[in-house]
Amino acid sequence: MKNGWFLNLAIESFLFGLFIWARQLNADLFQVTRFVILLLIASVVILAFYSGITLVIWSFKMSKNAKYRSRYRFSTHLVMSMFTVLCLLAFIQLAHINIPKSIAGLVSFVPLFVIYLGFVFADFMTQTILVNLIGYKISLRRKKYAYLIILGAGLLKGDQISENLQNRLQAGLNFVLQHPETKIIVSGGKGSDERISEAQAMKQWLVKKGLLTSRVLMEDLSTNTKENFQKSMKVIRDNETKGKIDQLQLLFVTNSYHLARANFIALSQRLPINGLPAKTTRNYLASGWFREFAAILLIKKRQHLFVLLLLLINSFIIALFLGLTNA
Repeated sequence: MKNGWFLNLAIESFLFGLFIWARQLNADLFQVTRFVILLLIASVVILAFYSGITLVIWSFKMSKNAKYRSRYRFSTHLVMSMFTVLCLLAFIQLAHINIPKSIAGLVSFVPLFVIYLGFVFADFMTQTILVNLIGYKISLRRKKYAYLIILGAGLLKGDQISENLQNRLQAGLNFVLQHPETKIIVSGGKGSDERISEAQAMKQWLVKKGLLTSRVLMEDLSTNTKENFQKSMKVIRDNETKGKIDQLQLLFVTNSYHLARANFIALSQRLPINGLPAKTTRNYLASGWFREFAAILLIKKRQHLFVLLLLLINSFIIALFLGLTNA
């Protein structure tokens, strides 16, 4: 997320500098530069609006699902509450309803916090793009890797590989065919609605594609990305001598939308591992990205609550000042 933040800050600083330079240099150049910058801003606003609406729709859908409701409770409640208040403020503005200035000051934190979330989302998108580009570059290296971990995903109808999971498996298979020394670890446990573990279904798929059984190791106890890494590392430790583990070159595979958060989780566990991107189906790309954004909000919950608290205090001070001036 830091890389995404610094890159976005660099782009914004460059555009601001270009705007000042064009204004001082030439009037015509200034008009062209201003038009281009306004066009970029409009594009970002449209994307942010589309992203916000999609995230709200996704939040409503996920709030009906007990599994996701418990996992993303913070994100869905945060997004839905902010969206509700924002819609109410928009209605008041469009209907030209007069409200006391102190009340307006008190709720001023809502649009400010929404703007903040927009910047967080922009950083997340930038980081996702960067991580995918780096992962693609890594996939082209002719370097020796000991293990490639393929992260699991839910099975369809209890035992069938989804298209996105198949994309992960295909990306892993393509890599190990070019790297005969690399072993695959398929990682994923058995959910309550699944007849077999994700790892078993993944191994069966790889073996059917012609990969030797001896090259595929199973980790079938994990229930989330964090456990995927933890329990896969245990499999590696069980198959390697203790002193050799720190020298091993490791990789993992997941879909492009999931790569940034998976990298973040791996780094938080101080694992020396890089991620390779697999394709994401078009019909899942938007919902996948927004699900990941919701998960990022959850990971950085304290940071977002701190910003929200600061804005609430600021709004309270503004409301108090407006109330005193109108008294």
